[in-house]
Amino acid sequence: MRKVRVLIVEDSALMRRVIGDIIRGHPELELLATARDGLDALEKIKANKPDVVTMDLDMPRMGGLETLRRVMAEMPLPVIMISSHTKSGSESTLQALDAGAVDFISKPFSSTSTESMEELENILPQKIIAASSACVGLIADKKIIPVKAAGSGGPARRPYSTPRVIVAIGASTGGPRALEAVFSALPADLPAAVLLSQHMPPGFTLSFSQRLNMISTLQVKEAEKGDHLLAGHALVAPGGFHMIVSRGGIVLDSGPKINYVRPSIDVMLESLISCEQKVLVVIMTGMGKDGAAGAAVLKSIKKDTILLAQDPSTALISSMPEGLIKSGLCDHQAPLSNLACEISRYARILA
Repeated sequence: MRKVRVLIVEDSALMRRVIGDIIRGHPELELLATARDGLDALEKIKANKPDVVTMDLDMPRMGGLETLRRVMAEMPLPVIMISSHTKSGSESTLQALDAGAVDFISKPFSSTSTESMEELENILPQKIIAASSACVGLIADKKIIPVKAAGSGGPARRPYSTPRVIVAIGASTGGPRALEAVFSALPADLPAAVLLSQHMPPGFTLSFSQRLNMISTLQVKEAEKGDHLLAGHALVAPGGFHMIVSRGGIVLDSGPKINYVRPSIDVMLESLISCEQKVLVVIMTGMGKDGAAGAAVLKSIKKDTILLAQDPSTALISSMPEGLIKSGLCDHQAPLSNLACEISRYARILA
């Protein structure tokens, strides 16, 4: 089997060595070369033609974001950003995902941080392998979604009420851009509360939820303990916590990661078994199968649950929606361009 060929772009000699050791130690990966900055990277991408690039955000001469934009304009290929946990780092990471990066992973706090190093060693190879199968056409197809300035026009948000329906959305790799497309198209009068578990580490979901709030007629916020479910209101699971619904309110659980992720979509879905609302489950782009098992358990008990998958052909990484479809329980699949319309339609049917 042909190995996935990787180029590392990183100005830190220590991180080049750490990431290089991880790649060299994995049987499905091959380290092609390393680059110290963006200009070096552009030359080595042309010379080595890697399958996947890992790229630091903060570098001298040419930073990661500028380099990424050059790569996507001149020679599109899967890029995984290596990002810091800082507020500025999270905002730059979201800009990188907008610019075409497939995914990102947090840089360890230090080379002696056991937990963050173990996560890098376990998750980075998975992300590289998943990125290698990403649809390059979707990566390069950068659609600009207008962001409404505070006080600008657009449909008014409606008064909130207790919902009769919960729309539970799960996404992973490729999710941020796809979710922006969905949230920007959901109607202000959606008769449901929306819950979103997007695989992201701590420090990134706050910026992401604020971005979704700016482009959506729904009220979107990062979930906090004690938040209540409200129609027209969307809650985003904070990085580092499973989001659970209990007695109509939100509980944040810092228990063990499930398949290396927290928040877990499965955990969120299984918590909806005892809720009084009807549920529409939406599984979108992402690697792995998170969401399929939880959806199956939920539907086996709440028979009127509707399971909707993003059409895998429109997903940057198709594994998660395919997992739901292959279960045989999926009620419908829709392309990304029509997903918001289908969410609205099914929410009204359930209501």
